[in-house]
Amino acid sequence: MSIRDAQLNDAREISVLSSQFGWNASEDEIRSRLEIVLDRPDHKIFLYESDAGDVLGWIHACVNVIVSSGKYGEVLAFVVREGSRGSGIGRELLLRAEQWIGAHEVGATSIVIRCNNERPRTHEFYIRNGYRSTMIALRKAIER
Repeated sequence: MSIRDAQLNDAREISVLSSQFGWNASEDEIRSRLEIVLDRPDHKIFLYESDAGDVLGWIHACVNVIVSSGKYGEVLAFVVREGSRGSGIGRELLLRAEQWIGAHEVGATSIVIRCNNERPRTHEFYIRNGYRSTMIALRKAIER
């Protein structure tokens, strides 16, 4: 088992895993998003692969600066395959993202994770890994 950087040809696996959390984006949509994100130095996507080459999870992290509150990292998306949850894969992916954020030249001083209210088991996972609830997130669709 290993953790590696995502590549364009991972679009299918990322799409399949994303759908397990209700993020329904086609392989083509994921590929077009990867084309934007993969070359950005402020974003990183890691995949967890089994010895057989199956993608069992992935995490998308970034670093940012807010004028008012400083430099921070963020976990933007994070999925572990159903049936593999609770096996330590999530902890390893989260640790890798945290290490990348901590080592990034931006010099982040904290990490933010937004998590759907409907996922209390996921909230517990983050709390076990040192995170605490500090904010709510609100969303509004942009009409085009």
